Amino acid sequence: MAPRETVGLRKKNTGVRERGRIRRELLLKAAYDLLCEQPVEEIAFINIANRAEIPEGSAYHFFSNKYDVFTVLCKKLSNKFIQAHQKPYRAGVIKTWEDLAENFVDRGATVYKDNPPARQLFISGKTPPEIKMLDRVNDRDVAAALKEKFEQHFKLPDDLNQKDIFYIFIEIIDLIFSLSVIEHGKITDDMIEEAKKAGKAYLGIYLSDNTEVQKTDKRGGKNG
Repeated sequence: MAPRETVGLRKKNTGVRERGRIRRELLLKAAYDLLCEQPVEEIAFINIANRAEIPEGSAYHFFSNKYDVFTVLCKKLSNKFIQAHQKPYRAGVIKTWEDLAENFVDRGATVYKDNPPARQLFISGKTPPEIKMLDRVNDRDVAAALKEKFEQHFKLPDDLNQKDIFYIFIEIIDLIFSLSVIEHGKITDDMIEEAKKAGKAYLGIYLSDNTEVQKTDKRGGKNG
């Protein structure tokens, strides 16, 4: 691998002016669009620069290589998951913690289906380990959003604050989604159901028989 193509090589974003910010966003959009059209392993940095209509030499002022672009794009895509999970539910939709877990899986599957680059970068099995490790870090933020949503609907046991159950839950779901993408080229309805079963089975170790898990109302109305 050429030095410029080293995974983890990052361009420091210092003092980016408006014109530079626009160019940086154009490169990110170009990478997103290319990931909608072709496999991640076939995309080169020059392809991203050409799609953005920015000279390759100038593009290196904003990103060190394609992995640097993908790293920033990963964060943007992770934010889409967080935003999806933070949306309120209609009254009556969430009656049990199992309902909330299933809806989390459904919303995650929808984000993946609507954003092919997320499937490629997170669950295709084709990205370098360093990119996948970044996804693990971003999943911590998604897990925090999930925990917050659970706390809006249920009183969780105090000892769960010391455990990473929501993070592990996310990793279980992503693993099953990844198997689906690798074997079928997409997240199938059957594998979404399998993800729900596996995720609920894991959370059930901590929640099902725990009498401290009770409905709560922090915002003036259940299931809002």
